[in-house]
Amino acid sequence: MVVVESSKVNEFQWPAAVLAGLVAGLVLLIVPSGSPWSRITFFSPVVMGRTVPASDLPLVSTWLIHLFVSVVYGLVISRIAAGFRRGRALLAGAITGLILYGLNLGIVSAFWPDLRGNEVAVAFTHVVFGLISAGAYRGLLKRHAVATSATL
Repeated sequence: MVVVESSKVNEFQWPAAVLAGLVAGLVLLIVPSGSPWSRITFFSPVVMGRTVPASDLPLVSTWLIHLFVSVVYGLVISRIAAGFRRGRALLAGAITGLILYGLNLGIVSAFWPDLRGNEVAVAFTHVVFGLISAGAYRGLLKRHAVATSATL
């Protein structure tokens, strides 16, 4: 029997982490609130689930900021997910997303209190981001085949 596993359990792979952040960021660029049934659309100025006043920044600038934050979040979540396999990596990603939400809320509350709003939706977006990012990281890892003895 041949099993395909990543090179080492805790080995962090930078390219996979950056791509995982971009994948999750692009998904949440298309579905900004983490839910396709939300009133927030692709053309809404949103950074990580948080609506930015349209008059402050052009939409393309908002998208670029969102993708930059996504890569940073993706690096953090991927580093945590690197220590786990499959399902536990997803759980770790969701929890890390929630922790990043807490950090995000603290920074927004301190510097841009006007941006606070529907915090449940923003927290949900961070959890969804963590799930997508951790799953993408686990899926993008470079792997090698390991031969194992088959037991019947």
